[in-house]
Amino acid sequence: MRSRAVGSLVGVLGPAAAALALWVVGAPRAEGVSIGEGRALMFPDAGRAGGTQLLVLLILLGFAVVCAVLVLWHRHPELRRPRGVVALAGLPALTCAIAAAAASPLADVIAAPSSALPRGAIVALPPEVGPLFFGRMVYGVSGPVWGALPAGLGWFVFGAMVAAFVVAALAHLSESRDLVDAPAGDVDGSLREDE
Repeated sequence: MRSRAVGSLVGVLGPAAAALALWVVGAPRAEGVSIGEGRALMFPDAGRAGGTQLLVLLILLGFAVVCAVLVLWHRHPELRRPRGVVALAGLPALTCAIAAAAASPLADVIAAPSSALPRGAIVALPPEVGPLFFGRMVYGVSGPVWGALPAGLGWFVFGAMVAAFVVAALAHLSESRDLVDAPAGDVDGSLREDE
């Protein structure tokens, strides 16, 4: 039982960790001018904290959510019932939100500019998620805002949407008799011998 739980935990958290590692290494980097001690001034048009960096993280975490749902679906058949859909969609979505929150601090630690760089050198800045799903909505102060909602809820909603779609596709394509609708008048879902 413990090995099953550990395997499920690794299967849910592993894809998110791999997505973060790929994002830190492979996301496009903005460039800046080193001012010493590992700090840099960003160029005005560098495009940090948004655009391609955010899109790459969205794609990678979307794939991580799909992998987590597949792991839970195959390792825990009891979650395939309607009551289990909350766990099938919620756990990968929560992992997605936590991974997105940890992405920028992790990149600052792993991909930080070297403190030995001389002043004036061009340096690649670590990628950053940006405030899109953590701060105000893209419409700004004149439109709807996230202010009344918890920070990171946008990432949770994104993960839940991807997970729910994967669960719906798996349920539609599954040949398991547990997911077949019960005949009319048959409450327990089992066919009677006399029929």
